[in-house]
Amino acid sequence: MRAFANFAAILSLSALSGLAQSSLAVINYSGFNPLAPVAPASIASAYGTFTGVATASWGGTGTMPRELSSTRVRVAGVDAPLYFVSASQINFNIPVATPVGRQTVDVTVGGSVVASGSVNVFDAFPALAASNTTATRPGIILNQDNAINVQTPAARGSIIQLYATGCGATTPPALDGTPAGGVAPTVAPVKAYVSVDEAVVQYAGGQPQFPGICQVNIQLPDRTYITGDVPVFITVNGVNSNTVSVRVQ
Repeated sequence: MRAFANFAAILSLSALSGLAQSSLAVINYSGFNPLAPVAPASIASAYGTFTGVATASWGGTGTMPRELSSTRVRVAGVDAPLYFVSASQINFNIPVATPVGRQTVDVTVGGSVVASGSVNVFDAFPALAASNTTATRPGIILNQDNAINVQTPAARGSIIQLYATGCGATTPPALDGTPAGGVAPTVAPVKAYVSVDEAVVQYAGGQPQFPGICQVNIQLPDRTYITGDVPVFITVNGVNSNTVSVRVQ
C-alpha cells in the first residue's frame, strides 16, 4: 500500500470555489456536492465569514489540533480535529463518535460562536476526490509508479490508488485526528467500477498518514475500450460515490 506523499497537493487540487455561502455551509470535502452528507471520521469543509481568523493549517505530523488561529469547530458539541482554517473556509474531520442524523456545527473564534449551521451524518457516504469541476472531473489518483494520473495516464491492467473520504468504520477503529499509521481496512465492503466493468479492489481503508482519507487501490480492467478519460466510482456497503475519471492509455 502506497501513501499519497504530499497532502498539500490533495488540498490544492480539491479546493472548492464559487460556493454560495450562508452563515455557515458545511459540505462533504470530496465530490463537490453541497447536498452530500458526511460520515464520522470523514473530512468536511465549512464555508462562511469567519472574521479575524488568520490562515493556518496542521503541519502533517502527530495528532491534528482542535484549535488553529484561536478557531474551533464543534460538531454535535464535540471539538473537531482541524486541517485548515481561514477567514472563509475551514477543513476539518467529523469526530469519530458523531451520531448519525442532522447535527449542529458551530465555529468559535476566541471562545465566541461566529457561525452556526448543520449537516447530515450517515454511517458511510463515500466521495472520491476530484481535481477540478470540469466535465470529466479527473480524480486525484496515483498510478502504480506513484505518478499523478491527471498528468500521466495509467496502463490498462495496472494498479491505481483512488483517494476518497466517508468510507465508514475501519479495523482497527479510527481515532480522532490520528493517522491510521498502517493498514486499516474498512468494515463495510467496498467495490469499484471502471467504465462498465467491476475492478478488483486490492485494498480499501484508512490512508496511513492523513486522518479522514480513505485509500482504495484497484486494478484497472485490461479491456481495449478502457482508454482516454474513463469514469470510475466506488460503493461502500452499496452506497455509490460520485463519479470521477481516470486517464488510461
